[in-house]
Amino acid sequence: MKKIIYALFLIVSTYCFALREVDGVLYRQYVNSRFGFSLEYPAEILFMQPPPENNDGRKFLSDNEETSMLIYGTYTLLPINDEIDDSNLLKNVENNYYYTLYNDYGNANVTYKVLKESKGLYIVSGIINDKIFYKRVQLVANSEPYFMVFEIEYPIIDKDKYNKIVETIVKSIEI
Repeated sequence: MKKIIYALFLIVSTYCFALREVDGVLYRQYVNSRFGFSLEYPAEILFMQPPPENNDGRKFLSDNEETSMLIYGTYTLLPINDEIDDSNLLKNVENNYYYTLYNDYGNANVTYKVLKESKGLYIVSGIINDKIFYKRVQLVANSEPYFMVFEIEYPIIDKDKYNKIVETIVKSIEI
């Protein structure tokens, strides 16, 4: 009996400590086992969807599906040739940044954009189809380089709520 109680205590305590509260919102950590990055997401606001077959990331949706969040790793932004060196990777960050601006968000009202090519990072944010979007792409230049992508779209009316959530999520990203 003591073993059962102890096992239940461990399960409950692990579950409880897996949550962290920030400004009245409970966050749970998502760990991507394939690429090795993690972040915290608002566990009672955005709900994790089933994983894709390749386990590259996850989609999260609000109850009404008005808000969606994607977090994933990808190799597809890498140069297509065999020579992958640091300068090649960083140049690819810049190329992808401009591609994103002009092709993905060419019809959007882009209100914030930053390219930190030397850090392998870019961020694009604004308004498209009556929603606020935020996209953050980070190069992870380890022995097997990849890009970690964080995207979220939410209704303009929920701006105050989600701006704080996005800030908390971004601060929690660990690569």
